[in-house]
Amino acid sequence: IPEEHDLESQVRKEREWRFLRNARVRRQSQRITQRGVTRLDDQIFINRNPGVPSVVKFHPFNPCIAVADKDSICFWDWEKGERLDYFYNGNPRYTRITAMEYLNGHDCSLLLTATDDGALRIWKNFADQRNPEMVTAWQGLSDMLPTTRGLARRVSIYLDRSKQGGAGMVVDWEQETGLLMTSGDVRVIRIWDTEREMKVQDIPTGADSCVTSLSCDPQRSLVAAGLGDGSVRVYDRRMGPNECRVMTYREHGAWVVKAHLQKESEGHIISVSVNGDVRFFDPRKPESINILQTVKGLTALDIHPQANLFACGSMNQFIAVYNSNGDVISNIKYYDGFMGQRIGAISCLAFHPYWPHLAVGSNDYYMSIYSAEKRLR
Repeated sequence: IPEEHDLESQVRKEREWRFLRNARVRRQSQRITQRGVTRLDDQIFINRNPGVPSVVKFHPFNPCIAVADKDSICFWDWEKGERLDYFYNGNPRYTRITAMEYLNGHDCSLLLTATDDGALRIWKNFADQRNPEMVTAWQGLSDMLPTTRGLARRVSIYLDRSKQGGAGMVVDWEQETGLLMTSGDVRVIRIWDTEREMKVQDIPTGADSCVTSLSCDPQRSLVAAGLGDGSVRVYDRRMGPNECRVMTYREHGAWVVKAHLQKESEGHIISVSVNGDVRFFDPRKPESINILQTVKGLTALDIHPQANLFACGSMNQFIAVYNSNGDVISNIKYYDGFMGQRIGAISCLAFHPYWPHLAVGSNDYYMSIYSAEKRLR
């Protein structure tokens, strides 16, 4: 019988252990988020990254975080505070990593990296000092507009987003179906079946600007996209290419930093532009149902999928964490204990999928994680 079905095999035991660990993480984190997070400024990790962090991604169940700079990825254990691995992604000069996703995070995880030349790479054996191996790589988008090349991210973060070139490549991963949505400086949203490594569908965006953020919901077959011209567009994948755009919201006046489609059956779309206006849309209604104003000059933003929180990083070197009513619950301006040194301009930030943890990368190479409370094991 295959090893995974043999109850006494090592493979089966490891898989059972992971299954129990995942359930424990979900249960414990849910307990904390249901109690309500009233502040999020307790620094539980800080380290200097080998390169300027451009994308950061928490592993959903391991205490491991992936931090990408232009062309390499560094893995940190944020509980022990030590570096696990650092390897080169293999992308050509003048291209940069613009997105990362964990595939099969619940079991034997793989790491997907997307670069702004349209290439996708998938790695295994990362974060455990063995040599990371590339499982597969393919050209996710072939006709990327070459406006993003050669402009250093560090310089561009201070410029107006519309002048800095483009969004690079943005992706969203759907674990339930094994589909990967890809888009960026192109006029389509391309959907890949990663199991068969085949293109499934091209959805025309119907816009003259780049896609800056993607979010999908497998239950409703919807894809929400934020665009560089400030519009938020909703597509239904079950319809033909000419009629699949079911809704277009043109309420933002500037580049959309993030569009997030909540995963419940009645879930709303939350979108935020560079100007700091947060808008909540019901996909069935033509106008926004709620608007909040946050800080201007946003460089990074993330929305917590479980707790009702979102965090904004600004070029004015501070991070604000808000709850869903728009109240500021934390302002993070300085490193704790670093002689009150200012944090650099925020280059990226991301929430943990379950725990109330926020990872922040800044232009002075530092990577820190803030939490709601001191973690009790």
